Amino acid sequence: MSTLTVTSDHFAAAVPAERARELFKSSVDQIEIEVFSYCNRVCWFCPNSHIDRRSANRYMDEALYLRILDELRSIAYGGVVTYSRYNEPLADRIILTRLRQARERLPEATLYTHTNGDYLTRELLDELREAGLNVLRVQVYLGNDEHFDDAAMLTRMARRLGDLGLPFEFTDVLPNTRYMARVSYPGIEVTFDARNFDRIGTDRGQTVKLARPYRRTAPCFVVYRHLYIDWNGAVVPCCNIRSDEPSHRPYIVDDLSGGRSIFDAYANSALAAWRRELLRFGDKRKPCDTCFYEVPADSAELRQTTEALARRFGLA
Repeated sequence: MSTLTVTSDHFAAAVPAERARELFKSSVDQIEIEVFSYCNRVCWFCPNSHIDRRSANRYMDEALYLRILDELRSIAYGGVVTYSRYNEPLADRIILTRLRQARERLPEATLYTHTNGDYLTRELLDELREAGLNVLRVQVYLGNDEHFDDAAMLTRMARRLGDLGLPFEFTDVLPNTRYMARVSYPGIEVTFDARNFDRIGTDRGQTVKLARPYRRTAPCFVVYRHLYIDWNGAVVPCCNIRSDEPSHRPYIVDDLSGGRSIFDAYANSALAAWRRELLRFGDKRKPCDTCFYEVPADSAELRQTTEALARRFGLA
């Protein structure tokens, strides 16, 4: 992860266009783009359990997608482009076209996606490599309503790995918590990941019920480093927030469908207020007050740094 330099422009109400480009380039190391809406699952730990993503598939307008890529190309973007929002990225073969378009325009970027693995075959894996994908994270799930069980999860994981017919090794073995395996496949970094969402999941912006209580006081730097774009062009502050969740609509920070640039969506939008709110240690407001995502390690140094930044930029 690149070093983040926080400046007054991260909190400004309005930033000139060229400075917005510079701020994006120096700050953002991951942009997440949802190129279509469909997901075949309704997992209990995901808002898709109550939001319909199966009866229709809605696509991001290709002109919008290409404009986003061209804007990234204009700054020689070399960070991560990920296709993992609330869809299943491998459910529609258009992902291959979208990857090729991104690879052509962004030769230095890391193209990345998660998948539930339901559509993954060795043949598709070869096509993903040819299209330019760099990193594939296969999330191993049980049934939509099933909770983590070590034996069932390891059985499912072994079957999925066996279907690919590729060598692999376990990298994490944490009973009742997480199992991870790295697959040997030249050209793509492939990892299988089986997580116990009751223990290490997030409540997705308070849209999913988890048994584990959590009260966040730590800062969040996601709103400094990442940008999230839904299939409809809506920009949201975090991967745990989505524009088609009714309770999240007040959290939409911008809309690219009308011609706004990704640079303005980052520098000249409500994201500035989110960055002001989340810079320091202390109680957080809804929906961040229960969020377990990207929690930085508490330390005296981090506390001193964030307090000093808050005083410097008049946020104290």
